Amino acid sequence: MPHRKIAVIAALLIGCAPLSGLAKPAPAPNLLPHRILTCRLGHITNFDPSREQKASELKFDSTHAFALELPAIPRRTTPPPEAVDPPEKVDPRTRILSDPDHIAPQVKPVFDRVIDMWPDRVELTGMIRDPQMNVIVINPIDEAHGTANLFMLRASELTHFDEKALYQGTCAVELRGKKGK
Repeated sequence: MPHRKIAVIAALLIGCAPLSGLAKPAPAPNLLPHRILTCRLGHITNFDPSREQKASELKFDSTHAFALELPAIPRRTTPPPEAVDPPEKVDPRTRILSDPDHIAPQVKPVFDRVIDMWPDRVELTGMIRDPQMNVIVINPIDEAHGTANLFMLRASELTHFDEKALYQGTCAVELRGKKGK
């Protein structure tokens, strides 16, 4: 078996996959991947809630860097709770990583409510001050290209929102391994 050990070491040194049966195990299918979203969000100036607007119709007056961490968590197997139901426990690693322009002025960088239905949709809310909250919706998600659309607004209810605090943009999605690398 010394030849097998040498082949494995050689494969690792030159960056090739080792012999079959020795590769790293694939992530568990019942676990969502650890995701880092690095975004450029535009401040929307012409949102019209009375109609469905195409993304191409939106106008922006500024852009902002923004980053989120969505940790590896178990895949949802039940329907998400309704908005009026008590929130489920949120993994504290689900958080805002970077917000240099303070466009998401939450009380803390972690979220109060998270519905993670990756790769279909992710919804997050964090308290700003009672009753105002920051609402983030990530949809659509394009896993093949490693991108996602993020829409963010401030609201006291989903029907009452601050028209001056609407942001939308594209995020680069980085999938990370168990150790965050």
